Amino acid sequence: MANKIFGISENLNTIAKDSNEMNTLIEDIAAVSQESAAGVEQTAASAQQTSSSMEEVSGSADDLAKLAKHLNDELKVFRL
Repeated sequence: MANKIFGISENLNTIAKDSNEMNTLIEDIAAVSQESAAGVEQTAASAQQTSSSMEEVSGSADDLAKLAKHLNDELKVFRL
C-alpha cells in the first residue's frame, strides 16, 4: 500500500512539474505574441505615415506641374 501511495505521490510531483513547465511555455508564447502585436501596430502606423507622405508628395507634384505649365505659357510670349 505504501508503494502505491509513493507511486501516486511521484506521479503527482511529475504532473506538477510538467504543469509548471507548460505554464512557463504558455507565458513565453504570450510574451512573443504581445511583441508581435506591438510590431504589427508599429508597422501599421508606419504604413499610415508613408501613405500620408505619399499623398502630400502627390499634391506637391500636381502643384509643381501646374506651375511648370503656367511658366511655359508665360515663356511663350518671348518666343519668335
